[in-house]
Amino acid sequence: MVESTSQDAIHRSFYYHADASAIGGSIHRPFSGFVPSQTSISLPIVGGFQEKQRRGRKWKNIVSYTSESTHVSGSLRDETGAWTTQVSATITGLNILEVITAEKVVAQLSVEYDPNGGIASISTVGSQFIDLRIGGNPIDPVIRHDLFSEHDGNPAAGSQANTANNTWPRQQVFLNKVHEQFGAAKEGYRDTRPNGGPLQNRFQHWMDHHFHGHDSRGLLNDRDYIACSLIDQLPNLPDRFPHALCGNGIYIPDFGSVYFGELFVHHHQVRLAMIRAQLGSPVGGAISSNVVSANGVPDGP
Repeated sequence: MVESTSQDAIHRSFYYHADASAIGGSIHRPFSGFVPSQTSISLPIVGGFQEKQRRGRKWKNIVSYTSESTHVSGSLRDETGAWTTQVSATITGLNILEVITAEKVVAQLSVEYDPNGGIASISTVGSQFIDLRIGGNPIDPVIRHDLFSEHDGNPAAGSQANTANNTWPRQQVFLNKVHEQFGAAKEGYRDTRPNGGPLQNRFQHWMDHHFHGHDSRGLLNDRDYIACSLIDQLPNLPDRFPHALCGNGIYIPDFGSVYFGELFVHHHQVRLAMIRAQLGSPVGGAISSNVVSANGVPDGP
């Protein structure tokens, strides 16, 4: 009998995690109900490929669209051994209460995880607004895809791999860009509403809610995150259209607040929401569109 001296190789595993939602939300005034999310999708833990497509619909004269689609995929890059995840959500013919409209909105997120514990490579290229309008006024936000284009570097080999110090919220070059974004929001704050109150008080209110109470100094502990955006500042709208602008957000009287291109960067997860509307009187509730997220956890030797 020939005795085998070999054993099956033990390979590192990677637990994939990605999800996408093209549209969804909830309404509490003048009635209670949920905006259905028909194409929400999640990536299997072992990776693979999933996609959903659906024709549009109109929901109670509050939100309508002509089509929605989502896609998630996760696989191993053979030439580098890196784990890659891609997730996207697309919606066409979007209309929220005849105030926010767009021919097409795309959220796309690609993440590549270093098998040696280095900083994940993140790309938002492909995310875009086509013919976005606010109150019928064309608006063309400048999307910056360079937020993750560079980083400080990794710790010494083998010293702190896969720790919080080796993640995007700890990279000073990234935090500097977020700091510049806060400055652009302050510099570009604009309010065309009559009798809106003192400028500083209104801006401070925006800062506390719009940027989720964070500043550019970084995180206090591993449970926190950085809130920023693909958009430094929305373009100005005509003065005849009452509104307040702050960074990537706009407040519209009798409609509510809308935030575009929001990014939430955790230590091991990044989440992108292309549109998030907090609706005010007479319709109360919240609607989001084109929301994607990705993260993953390696395991094994």
